[in-house]
Amino acid sequence: MVYLVIFMKRLDIVITFLLSLLLTIGVGYNGNQILVVTSSLFLALILLSSKRWLKWVVIFPIGLVATLYFQSGYIYGHPNIGIIASLLETNKRESIEFLLAVPAKVWLLNAILLVVFNYYLVKIKFVFQWHKSAILLGIVCFYFSSLSVFINHIYISSVHYIAQMKAIQKSIHQRADWTILSAKPKYKNYVLIIGESMRKDYMSAYGYPINTTPFLAHTPAILVNGYLSTASHTAVSLPRTLAISHGLDLHPVNNIITLANAAKMKTIWLSNQGFIGKYDTAVSAIAVHATEKKFLKKGNFLTNNTSDYALLPLFKQALAQPYQGSKLIVVHIMGSHENFCDRIKKDIYGLKDKDLSCYLSTYNQTDSIIKTIVNDLKTTQESYSLFYFSDHGLNNVSTVKGQTQLVHGDLYKQNYEVPLIEIASDIKQHIKVNKKISAFDFMSIFSHWIGVKTAQLPEFSIYQAPQEKSIQVLSGNQMVPFSRLKNDPDEIIKHH
Repeated sequence: MVYLVIFMKRLDIVITFLLSLLLTIGVGYNGNQILVVTSSLFLALILLSSKRWLKWVVIFPIGLVATLYFQSGYIYGHPNIGIIASLLETNKRESIEFLLAVPAKVWLLNAILLVVFNYYLVKIKFVFQWHKSAILLGIVCFYFSSLSVFINHIYISSVHYIAQMKAIQKSIHQRADWTILSAKPKYKNYVLIIGESMRKDYMSAYGYPINTTPFLAHTPAILVNGYLSTASHTAVSLPRTLAISHGLDLHPVNNIITLANAAKMKTIWLSNQGFIGKYDTAVSAIAVHATEKKFLKKGNFLTNNTSDYALLPLFKQALAQPYQGSKLIVVHIMGSHENFCDRIKKDIYGLKDKDLSCYLSTYNQTDSIIKTIVNDLKTTQESYSLFYFSDHGLNNVSTVKGQTQLVHGDLYKQNYEVPLIEIASDIKQHIKVNKKISAFDFMSIFSHWIGVKTAQLPEFSIYQAPQEKSIQVLSGNQMVPFSRLKNDPDEIIKHH
């Protein structure tokens, strides 16, 4: 009997340590002090278990949130403004796609965590004669634990997200305060195609060994080699690209649409991304200012997996609309959004690595869509200019050799290194511009592109853009120098 008691106590210690480790992994803690925060949580769980009410009032609610966050934490890391925005702005279909894409081992670990957590709550209790001191020490240990770091990240991320949404909601009812000094659009038709989750190093146009972007690789165009997205998640990156922004600070009413409207252009927004409501997402709050907007999906219910090709007839109709002045047509595609195999009609590469093969096939599909749009522009026999960029890149988190799992992240350079390409009726050569340019300067590039001078923006083309040596990007909840980021270990996965 004595041995059974000793064994059970040892089992309780093992289970408590396992719980501490799984919770630390599940909240996405990946810092250098992982052993310290795990050990602190382990000691806190032991010391606070002496009082049943402490377990249920303190440990249970926080641990439950961490358990529910496990899949996101394991794959994407600790909470940040991008993850909070994605969780709140994702439609039901995208949520289901995410859950289906979670590897089996993550589900297994999550199930083990659930069982271990239940066992801890119901069965484990360590008794201390100096129980008041034990509780005080337990609280101190909890303060330095991974769950405390998790709570802090949630708080900071939520504060930033709420500030962003307040600014966006306020912008709906505001009038843009552009001071237009002159407006002389050079082209009749302007097209801005916004891509999704495409990093430039997988494009054959930027040197990737597989022919993923045959049209962009050879058509007369200007390709910027060194364009960096503002952030690593759509909901955070795009409002800071398409509106005036200085890091976390955002002025959403002064955006590309209100600027084009002020220049008397006709503005049309076509999107294959979900529209929840004009108050609900940063991107739809910008789109709502357009003269016309069409969303293929509504975000409040389980929407169809609509192909980006469905935007092409809408684009043709928009192009055919008579208008005295110049037009701006924005085409927002699903592009290379996870799950990749759901985005394409066919896996055209047939690689052993299915995830990579489908991802590369999304590149080919986007390339084909851009080609069709350019051909439609040529058919009008009117002058045109087209810009294409991606909102952010992805990085590989797979630990299995020869197998990829590309996801959102903010720790690697490739999460920010994206294409910026211009194709125009008067561009006759294929030119690569090797220059570091921040997407925080896109509004200045945009104003020059549409021929508008304003008091609010320094105006320069991608040729004239200053060579920025110390570009910062929004990583997690803070601005960090891009140069400090690591390279994705699998930055280019070669074709065998």
